[in-house]
Amino acid sequence: MHHLLPATGKTKNRIYIMHLLHTNRWILRCLLLSTLLILLSCATQSANQYLKPFIADKYKTIRIEPCIDRTGLAGTRDLGTEATQSLHEEISESGLFEIRPDGELMLSCDIERFAEGSALKRWLWPGWGATKAKITVLVWKQSSQTVLAILSSVATVESGGLYTIGADRYIIGVAMKDIVEKIKLWSQGKKDKP
Repeated sequence: MHHLLPATGKTKNRIYIMHLLHTNRWILRCLLLSTLLILLSCATQSANQYLKPFIADKYKTIRIEPCIDRTGLAGTRDLGTEATQSLHEEISESGLFEIRPDGELMLSCDIERFAEGSALKRWLWPGWGATKAKITVLVWKQSSQTVLAILSSVATVESGGLYTIGADRYIIGVAMKDIVEKIKLWSQGKKDKP
């Protein structure tokens, strides 16, 4: 009946330390799993056509046209404005061009598809309730109105649960980031990721 004896100070400390180790291990596993799920939950697919080569010494400035919402969705959100702001931010952060109204290049943008999705549905059944955005950006040579490149990105959040709440607010930015990355590669003479 040794196990019924009262615990001493050392035994209490040992039990407490073992409990903390078990709890911390569980918390660490949950953090690692949720980080992995976040990284895997958002994906992009690109379809790009580079019609003309990028001339680095010639193309230093760019003009950004307002994005056009072609989804036909009626709602309280202005997807065109959101996409235009996102494209402007991504181009500014990239440092590729100076944005000016008389830029050598011009970007025009279409939002072709958008689905808000549902984090609860994604949590219940991955793929159900997916958040999606398809955006196409045309790169034009301003002086001759010639299309130099057509860049398209489909960003999707298909799985995940409550940590993907608000995916509809950042999905356009994910697609724009992918497109600007393609412009950056094109400006370096590459057409795909190394």
